[in-house]
Parts: sequence; structure tokens; C-alpha cells
Amino acid sequence: MLDKAMALAKAGRIAEADALFGKLLGKTPVRVKTLQAAIHFHNRYSRRTRRAMPLVVALLKFRPDAAQTHALAAETYSNCSRFPLAKHHAAKAAALAPDDPDTLFIAAYAYLQAGDFAPALDHINHALELQPDHRQARLQKGRALLGLGDTDGAVSIARALWADEKDDMNAIGLFIDAAKLKSDDPILTHMRDTLLPAYADIGGAPLAHLLKLLGKAHNDFGEYHAALDYFDQAKAAQPLQYDAKRYAGFVDTQCKAISRADYFSKGTDHDSPVLIVGMPRSGSTLLEQILTAHPQIASAGESPSLNVIVQEVGVRTHHGGDITRAIKQIPPEAAQRFARRYLDETRQGDERLTIDKSLHNFELLGFFAAMFPKARILHVMRDPMDTCVSCYMQNLSAWHRYTQSLDTLGHSYVQYRRLMDHWATALPNPMLTVGYEDLVTDTEAQARAVIDFLGLDWDPACLDFQNNANRSLTLSARQVREPLYITSMQRWRRYEPHLEPLKKHLGRFYPDGLSAKEEGD
Repeated sequence: MLDKAMALAKAGRIAEADALFGKLLGKTPVRVKTLQAAIHFHNRYSRRTRRAMPLVVALLKFRPDAAQTHALAAETYSNCSRFPLAKHHAAKAAALAPDDPDTLFIAAYAYLQAGDFAPALDHINHALELQPDHRQARLQKGRALLGLGDTDGAVSIARALWADEKDDMNAIGLFIDAAKLKSDDPILTHMRDTLLPAYADIGGAPLAHLLKLLGKAHNDFGEYHAALDYFDQAKAAQPLQYDAKRYAGFVDTQCKAISRADYFSKGTDHDSPVLIVGMPRSGSTLLEQILTAHPQIASAGESPSLNVIVQEVGVRTHHGGDITRAIKQIPPEAAQRFARRYLDETRQGDERLTIDKSLHNFELLGFFAAMFPKARILHVMRDPMDTCVSCYMQNLSAWHRYTQSLDTLGHSYVQYRRLMDHWATALPNPMLTVGYEDLVTDTEAQARAVIDFLGLDWDPACLDFQNNANRSLTLSARQVREPLYITSMQRWRRYEPHLEPLKKHLGRFYPDGLSAKEEGD
């Protein structure tokens, strides 16, 4: 049955494999091989990685001294963004099997996901000494080098991987992320002339992914209209449904039902969590890098913890009634229990403050305040048109279905601003809005203001953020390690003839009109 379950998984018959694993796990006693296979299944096939966590706990009891146990634990906790635990088990796995390339590969993966690029690179290099042709380790090395700011090294690896296997989309993706492209690059030519016709016959997600990479490439070398057209085609290849009425209702309900009076005698006094919230592509990675250069600030990255807790209390996604009931009815002891759990899941070390940069937590701030009424919130904002155009032209996950069209993007942006305006008056938490444009043009003054807001003494390391060794795993990973340029401002004008659907929604945020340009633009 175990062999059959794995065969079903490899064949893509995930639901059938899941059902079979459920039967196997229901047997008493559960075999160690079953636990190992089920953990592997949820990490690599079902992608429901949180379901693997209790299985990891059980496996650790049965085989606490096995390298494979700790490797599976490291992979699972990494996929669930439990980075301190992931690194703990990665270190144990590597210590127990110091010369096993596959164990070293998983240990490196855990460190890489946690943003600890130097130890990740050490494990990868050792794995490659033992097995130089370990293709996945070579790819992983490219990602680690990119995280460390060595774009030339990442490009070199990507080109070598591509030369060996020209249709490898992982190698191509690394190259597109790391390289500053030219229109005659052979990798780009192969994508357009060979892969695009083949993927057009496949359609769906594979085609959409390729089209987004092509769009990014054309944008890099200045063919802006062609770039936007590729992204239009990508949206058509993998259409996503955005329920505008449901989302507006979700925002309406919270704005009408939640007020400061809902927060008396709730939550803890802990103020160590710091949320960075806002829309993607608003400068949050830059802000995170500046702040984590401070010795008393760590980052949990884009932690799923708050969202998971909200789901576990029965709140359906974007359901206004559920979230308002949860906020109003949560008992004080439950709020404190969830607060302790959140701290356990996000704390990185001994630093005074820990940043959680899961941007769409702006939707859940009402519940967060019930746990942490004294925790600080940083709302990062960028020019609305720049924000939305950049969101549209990124390879965001399917969760960001509001990016399906310029029209849905504009609608979602308006709802986000309505909700944030409400939270500014309804929540007990200290909140500071940080403007991306101000951060770029007057970095020191803005950084000092944020550090002061966080209650810390200034540290000049915050101005040396390009050399910050902390995590930088988002879409901005390459750019954030480069000097700041004002060319990131007003970029939307490059695509202006195509942006009428967006202007229809966002014009309200430009009191002087959208035709007015920034000084010096």
C-alpha cells in the first residue's frame, strides 16, 4: 500500500494518494516508513505541509537519532516558515550525516529558506564536493549566491545549468532573476523561439509562467509595451477569479463593526512583534533590510502564523462576518494563548524586536490587535499607480488573484486603502506609515524616524543595508542589494497608454490629477 501511495503521488493523483496515506496512518502501530513517506508526500506532492508537522513530531519520538528524521523535520519546518526549528534540525541532520549529499542539500535548503545564505552555501559547497553533478544543489548554490549579492556567480551557474539542459525552467528562472538581460541573449532567444511555441500547446500554468518570465526580461531591457503584452497573455493563459463583491463586503463589515471599544482588556503586553503591512511591491523588502541591519531587530520573513491562527479559529478567507465575530468574541485567555503561540512561531533569537513581513496581514490587523494591542505596525506605501503596475507585472502566486486584470487590481487597491484608513483610528496599536519615495530620497531621516518609532536607539548599521546578511528572499532580492535609485519612482508612466482601467480606480488618490508629474520627473 505504501508503494502504491507513492506511485499515485508521482503520477499526479494527489487526492487518491492522500486518501491512501490516511488509511496507512490510521493503522496501529504506525510504521516508521509510513511516517517518513507521508512527510515526504506532504512536502513534495500535496504541498499541504502543515499536515506533515504532527507526523514529524511522531517521527522524532521513534527515530530521534536518525539523520533522515532531522532532514525531514528541517524540510517540513522550513516549508511552514518555522525557521528557528528548521535550522536546528538542519544542523543536527548535517552533523549526523556530514558526508551525505542529499542530507546536506536539505540542510542547505532549510538555511536558504531562512535567509541564512552563508551556512546554506557552506552545506551546498560540501555537497558538491561529494557529488559535483548534483544538479539541484548547483541550482541551490545559484540561489544562495544571489541572496548574498553575488549576481555574477548566480548568472554563471544558471548559464552552465542551461547549457546542460536548455529546457530547464528552474535554471531559466534563476537566470532571469539574477541577470541584467540583453535582447540578443541566447537564453532569451531559446525561450521565445523554442519554448514559447511548445508551451503554447500545453497552455495553463506552465505557459503563464513562461510568459511572465518573458515579460520580466523585456521589461529589463526597456521594451515596456512588449513586456506588458506578455503579462496580459499570461493572465489569459491562467485566468483567476476575483470576487470583487465579496472582497468589498469583507472590508465593509470590518469598517462598520470593529472599533476601539472592541479591544478593552484583551491580549498581552508583549510588544516585540512588529508587522510590516501593505501591498506587494511597495518597498517592504527595502524597509526590512534597513531595519534588520539593526542589532536588536530580527525578521521572521513572510510568516504564515497569523493567517494560520485565524483560520484555526474558524475564519473563512475574506469573510467579514467570521473575522468580526472572532475579534469580538475571543476570550481574553484565548487571545493570550494565541499570542504565546505566535511568539513561539516567529521568534528568531534574542533580538528585542521581530519583524513579520507578511504584507496581507493588513486584512487581519483587527485580530492581531486582540492578541497584541501594544505591538507596533509599519504601513509601507508607494505611489498607487507604481504599486499596482508593479504588482501586475510580477510572477506573484495564484493567491494574488486580484492581479488578474488592471481593473481588479485597482478595485482591490481601493479596498486595501479603505481598510487601512479604518485601522488607523480603530486599533489600539501604534502605527506608522512609511512612504517608499521618502525612504529612497531621504533614507537616513526616514530610517531614524522608524527606529525611533520602534523605541530603539539609532545604529548607523541601518544605512549599510546593502551589506546586510539577513534574509532577502522576496521578488526584490536582487534590487535591494543595489544602491537606491529614484528611477523606481513614477515608472508607471512607461506603460501609460495601457492603464486606463487602473486610472479609473486610482484617480481618487491624486488630488492634482494623474497628468501632474513629480518634480524632476
